[in-house]
Order: sequence, then structure tokens, then C-alpha cells
Amino acid sequence: INTNYFIQTNLRDMERLVYCVVVVSDTRQELVEAVTEAVCHTESCILVHVHADKGADRMVASFVGSPETVVEGALNAAVIVQRSVDMRYHKGPLNPVGALHSVIFSPFSNIAPQQCEDIANTFSHNMADLLEVPVYQFNCSPVEDAGYENLPAAIENNEPTFGPKEFHPAWGTTLVGTARSYLMFNVNVIGTRDQANKICRQLNNRTDLRARTVLLEDGGNAVIGCEILDCSTCGLNEVMETVRTQASQQSIAVVGSHIVGSVPLQALIKAADFYIEQENVFLVKEQQKIRFVIDRLGLNSVSEFKPDSKVIEYVLGVNRHGPLQSSTITQFVESIGSRTSSPGGGSVAALVTALGVSLGQMTGWMTYGSKKHEQCEASIKTILPTLHKTIDQLLPLIDADAMAFNNYLVAQKLPGSAADGADQRRKEALDEALLTIIHVPMKIMELGSSCWAGIETLSQSYNTSLKSDLQVAVKCLEAGIWGAYKNVMINLDDVSDESMKQDLAGKARKLMEHTETMAPRLLAQLEQ
Repeated sequence: INTNYFIQTNLRDMERLVYCVVVVSDTRQELVEAVTEAVCHTESCILVHVHADKGADRMVASFVGSPETVVEGALNAAVIVQRSVDMRYHKGPLNPVGALHSVIFSPFSNIAPQQCEDIANTFSHNMADLLEVPVYQFNCSPVEDAGYENLPAAIENNEPTFGPKEFHPAWGTTLVGTARSYLMFNVNVIGTRDQANKICRQLNNRTDLRARTVLLEDGGNAVIGCEILDCSTCGLNEVMETVRTQASQQSIAVVGSHIVGSVPLQALIKAADFYIEQENVFLVKEQQKIRFVIDRLGLNSVSEFKPDSKVIEYVLGVNRHGPLQSSTITQFVESIGSRTSSPGGGSVAALVTALGVSLGQMTGWMTYGSKKHEQCEASIKTILPTLHKTIDQLLPLIDADAMAFNNYLVAQKLPGSAADGADQRRKEALDEALLTIIHVPMKIMELGSSCWAGIETLSQSYNTSLKSDLQVAVKCLEAGIWGAYKNVMINLDDVSDESMKQDLAGKARKLMEHTETMAPRLLAQLEQ
């Protein structure tokens, strides 16, 4: 059962979205505005970030769109570039291959890498036909490393992926490709080109990273320009620590870094977690981690790093909140009390369970850091991240329960006809939707029950001024798990597979029995 589909709560996350990065070899304001407008006016394309680096004479625009619209958006940008940019007047230090240097497509939501390759090929084919220019595969070294003055010979000796085998002095060529998670990351060092090149050679031993040196004109400063091709395997911290190690061996200074364009949220969190563990600091909240990693990577060294305009998920508003989770208290209560069966008891159970865990977390935070409770800091530092993570997992289930029920209603309305097999398809859809209705409250029970040990540890040594809050935490946790249990059991009646029904019922009863043991015990302990 693909329960993950039903547990996703953000509508945008359910769409098929592709992330596209366009690199243009010009930074004139009128061009930046024209490219931005071309992308923004493409239906269903959402502009994420535009970065114009006048020192490098390079503009980087990133946006997301559906598989169809992202191709159209990139094509619209390419048309603007061809009309406006002439490579014969380019003066930047990066030595690009053309007016439109590169176009990279990456999966963003519900897109497989192979689908991205198909999208890249579609764009390449369409651009080559429309603009009558050669297109090469991204990471085509003979062309990319040739230098613009040697590009005519490189094109002559290498067959393009699409388009004519011709050099156009004003255009050059374009590199088009895919990456699992593309990110442009520059690290600044005070050193010579040879010293920076040595660092780049070490970085280029990786297959998920490309690095090159850019020497600036302001007195011996060099930039290690990195293209991370997969943020899940190559972290920002790994790049930075490699540069620091290599720089230290050459006695040169690392003076911060800069993310060109936008960055996936997870790339920052992953780097933050590395430094948190390395330095043995205690941070739990997302905002704290981002602030911490900005400092550790030196992301403010070139210009202020503003998460709201640099982090892809923040720009797009992908905050993982479904309609119920993001509603106000009044709106949620009114939706529960309305004349509809969804949202109902399952959504309420998820919320009440989350409230219980949240009160436990509050008790932990207001105990942690207190001189009076120094002896229990180690255990609280273990408990708080677990409770925080559990809350993050519980809240989406508020929407997931309502969504699962709505999908069941949709399955009930499917036509059923033995002649064309529709009745079998309807039965399969109903069975899957029914099991999802059961799995969501079961997940609520599992998550809630996993917190009893942490709440019990807190109850043994905590800030006693919060006694009533911790008591309410226990009762909410008990009520939420009980509500989820009732939702599981009532829907088990419709499960036709007797063996599965018994397994699920046994699992639910075991979780409920654990709650029936823990809640009274903790309440009694708190009364002492």
C-alpha cells in the first residue's frame, strides 16, 4: 500500500514538478528583466531566484514547472537570450561556451531521473530546431574545456547532440543536461590560481561534483566554483571541509562561501546536522539549524544570505502544511463541526496526540538549561529531538486522515461492470483506500506510543511549576491514541482478508494496552 501518497499533505508536492537552472553569459539589467519576464509569463512556471553576477558577467535563473511547461519556460528564456546576447562582446572570467551557457533539469517533486533526461532531450531538440544552433550534452569536456576562442574547432571535432554542426560567433553553443539535485556553490580563498587549481583537482575526484578556479582581479582572491550534481550524496559541508583541508595544507585562507542561485532546504539541513554533531551543540528547530549553517559555511561573506529568497521550498511556499494543518484554530474547529464526515475523528486524534507531545516538549525545554536540573540535561537532550520529530510527523496526519477518507468516497463512486473489468478495478481501489484509512490512524497510534518513554523520563525530573502542563500532556496523548484506536477498529470490520484483519487488530490492541498501562501510571506518579 502506497501510504506515503496519502500522507503527503501539500498539494504542490502531489504535482509532477521539475527544477530548471538557466545560466546566461550576460548581466545587463534589461536582459535580466526580459529573461525573468519570459519565465514568469510561462503558464505554471514559478520563478525561484535570479542571480546576476556582474563580476563574472553571468546570470543564473532558476524556476520550477511541470514537465511540459518547464521546457516552454526554458525555450522562452533561450529566445530572449538569442535576441539580446552577443558572445563577441563577452568579458567575464568564466569562459562560457555560449550566450546560453547551460540549462540543467533536476527532479523536484514526483519526477524520476529518467523522466528528467527525457525532458532535457525534448528541450534540446526543440531549441536546436527553433534557434538552429548546436546543443551538447552537459559535462561534454572537449567542448566545455575548449575555451571560446577554440570553440569552432571543438564543434568541428565533436558531433552535437542536437542541431547543426556549426559555430555561430554571436551564440556559441549550449550545454544541456540533468542532475539529481543541482546546486552552484562557490568557496572563496586567498591564493593563486595554481593553489586553487590544486584544490579543484582534489574536489574533481568525485563524480557528483565539478570544480573549477575563477581568479578575481582584486588582489589574489580566487573562487573555487563548484557544481554539485547530487546534493544527497555530496553535501555542502563535504565541499567546504575538503577545501579547508586542502587550503590548510597550502597555508592559504578560506574566506567564506556563496550559493549561486537557490538551494534545496535539505542541503542546508544536512550540512547543519554535520556541524551540530561535529561541535556537539544542541539544536533542534529548523530555523536554528539554518542560522547555524549559514555561519559555519560563511554564506554571508559575499552578500547577505536570505533564506526566504534563497531556499527553494521557502520561495515556493512548500511548507509541508496541508489545508487543515495550515488553517487557523477557528477554521479547523468550524470544519470539524460542519455538516460533513471529513475531517472527523481521525484528524482530531492526530491533533490531540500532537498537542500532548507538544506539551511534553514544552516541559522539556523549560527544564533544560536550568541549574536546578543539570543532572538530567543529558536525558532531556535525547528526548527533545525525538519529541520534535514526532510532532513534525503527526501534524501532516491531520490532513492525511481526511484525505484518505475522501479517497475512499471517490473509490466508492467508481463504476462497476463485470463486462469490462471495472468491477475488479473498483474493488481493488476500495481495498487500497480502506487499508489507507486504517494505516493513517495506526500511524498516529505508533507515533504517540513511541513518546511514552520520553514523557516518563521527563516526569521523573522536571520543572515542577509545569506539573499541570505535563498532566495535560499525558491525558492528551492518551485521548489521541484512544481516538486513533477507535478509528482503526471501526474500519477493520470492512476488511475482507481475515488474516490481515487479525494482524492489524492485534497490533492496534497492543499499542492501546501500552497506553492504558502508561497513562494511569504517569498520572499517579505526577500526583505524588
